[in-house]
Amino acid sequence: MTPNSIDIDVGGTFTDCYVHHQGRVVSAKSPTTGFDLWVGFFRALTEAAKALDVQFHALLHQTNVIRYSTTLAMNKLLERKGPKLGLITTKGFEDSVLIGRGAQWDDGLSKRESRNLASVRKPEPLIPRRWIVGVKERIDHAGRILRPLDEEDTRRKIVDLMGWGVRGIVVSLLWAHRNPVHELRIRELIEEEYPQSCLGSLNVVLAHELQPKKGEYQRTITAVLNSYLHESMARDLLSIRAELREMGYAGPLLMVHNSGGMAELSKTRAIDTFNGGPIAGIVGSLEIAKLYGFENVITTDMGGTSFDVGVVTEGRPHFFEVRPTIDRWMVNTTMIAGKSIGAGGGSIARINECLGNQLEVGPLSAGAMPGPACYNLGGSEPTVTDADVALGYINPGYFHGGKIKLDRELALKAIEAKVARPLGMTAEQAAFAIRTLVDGNMGNHLFKETVLRGHDPREYILFSFGGAGPTHCCGYASVGQIDRLIAFPFSPVFCAYSGSLMDIRHVYEVSRRLSVLRPGQKDPVLNLDEFNKTVRKLIGEAFANAKAEGLDPGKLVFILELDMKYGGQLHFKRTTSPGLQLVNMQEVETLLTTFGKDYAHSFSPAGVFPEGGVSIENFVLHAIYPLKKLSLPSYPSKSSKVNRHAKKGWRNVYWNNEKEFVKTQIYDSSELCAGNVIEGPAVIEAQYTTLVLPDGATLRIDKHLNAVIDLTN
Repeated sequence: MTPNSIDIDVGGTFTDCYVHHQGRVVSAKSPTTGFDLWVGFFRALTEAAKALDVQFHALLHQTNVIRYSTTLAMNKLLERKGPKLGLITTKGFEDSVLIGRGAQWDDGLSKRESRNLASVRKPEPLIPRRWIVGVKERIDHAGRILRPLDEEDTRRKIVDLMGWGVRGIVVSLLWAHRNPVHELRIRELIEEEYPQSCLGSLNVVLAHELQPKKGEYQRTITAVLNSYLHESMARDLLSIRAELREMGYAGPLLMVHNSGGMAELSKTRAIDTFNGGPIAGIVGSLEIAKLYGFENVITTDMGGTSFDVGVVTEGRPHFFEVRPTIDRWMVNTTMIAGKSIGAGGGSIARINECLGNQLEVGPLSAGAMPGPACYNLGGSEPTVTDADVALGYINPGYFHGGKIKLDRELALKAIEAKVARPLGMTAEQAAFAIRTLVDGNMGNHLFKETVLRGHDPREYILFSFGGAGPTHCCGYASVGQIDRLIAFPFSPVFCAYSGSLMDIRHVYEVSRRLSVLRPGQKDPVLNLDEFNKTVRKLIGEAFANAKAEGLDPGKLVFILELDMKYGGQLHFKRTTSPGLQLVNMQEVETLLTTFGKDYAHSFSPAGVFPEGGVSIENFVLHAIYPLKKLSLPSYPSKSSKVNRHAKKGWRNVYWNNEKEFVKTQIYDSSELCAGNVIEGPAVIEAQYTTLVLPDGATLRIDKHLNAVIDLTN
């Protein structure tokens, strides 16, 4: 039997909740409470308990597992309210993290932002130069000690940092991932000076423990980011776990990771949770795609603040390989690739007078509080949601199932004052311009993530989720040249639901350069003993970690990936190894063939250059502990004709073809049955979202009660 579970996704605007309890499933949403995340969590879960007709404490007591995804790490970075940190590095390299890689000023920026050279700036460092110190030591690329650590000098630097008021120290020395002896000794010196038993103890992060891979800048930045986020995230999340314990929950709190898996809170690093919610949506989409037999899927998540896009090609999600970035910094971690833009229901529309009264939508958002003008909570800026209400797409009396009452007149007033009047339009025309522009922005984002990356969007099916996704999916899919899409009954809480489709997963990485093929030769030369020894060490770490989490190591499933490159080329390509252990040169030949195909697919067949030699640069081991997953129920197909109970009535809705309001049929999503077909134009209302079906679109409810939409116009 599937265990009772609670899945929570904390977004920038709403906290989503998906509960499976004794064979029943319900979902709920509540505004995210940034001042105390537990409040939003509690409110969403309370709504779910009411829907189940179960007492709140009884629900928690009977729940086996809670899975939690969050944008908390992202929000903490945006606020720049982390602790004061110090950095200890090798003497002479104190400025390396400030200099960064050659294009550090461009990291994390959109193309539009990076082209504005007059205003673009490097990110403000999380650790200012005055709190970065260098110590006398040196280890070479092979791990040999060239200069022993000067302990007296190091002690003085530690005392100096403490005197400057730092509350945590990051230690990142050159080549410590090859020989960590000096980093380990520095931690011992810090603990000798400021023991854990004293109030002056410090949180110490060693870069080699967090990321044992080459790449000095990325390794250091990864450690700095983790240390910067750790304290506040630990405080918030441990507080939530404590509240759950007091209310009767005794199971694990699993955190969704950006690598596509989960782990217990106590085994999760702060940096692992960055962008966890959108990544959960991609992994959930992959599992649903398997159910349908789809190989190529584009995932789109339009919430209140952002529009997130992920790509699944040939049944696999895309991973960042060369330049994964968090906020404005390049890191060196294995993350599923997901791209976001500031486009959501709360995105603010404004007139840019500097560009000749040009209309812009986003990236600034009104959030949940005060929210769009129509919320009547004090917001005065026109947003995408205000435009949807003004145009008749969203029913002001049925927003969030009627729990939140919207004011259409306030929406029209804000649009009139801030957009329509400067542009010489009516409020309705301005509202449609806002909607058209945001759909165009999202459609262009889809185009960049498909066509500009070598994919044909016509070969993909689009999954639409997020509270605002179904309201806009036909618009942005059309711009992105995608003609088939699916929206789900649980689209508004899709990322929370996706937690129920994920496994426990840890990623173990290490830099180890091994030559596979020498330049000018045809026969591979890989040292199989060194290869297998490296893999066995990673497997040993995975077994030890599984035991510490209370898991059976015998149930672990492993996938080994290798970062490989051709001689003379800068960038590597990640390739799946044919096995965990390579036992003969025939398997090495298979590895070389697979690498060549993967490289040609990603970069072009012209880049394949075995004559220059081939090397392995990094080992990446995925340790997966499979969990029992929820399955989508199936329902018998009925008539294509919609029953009368599903027809809620008629409403005037503004459509593009007519450029005016047209009396339009409104449907109740909960009353639609498998086999039902609806021709646009139409509006389908659900508790937490509204699906807008324009003229030329056909919707069919499939056996899982998902809405399959075909665009012919």
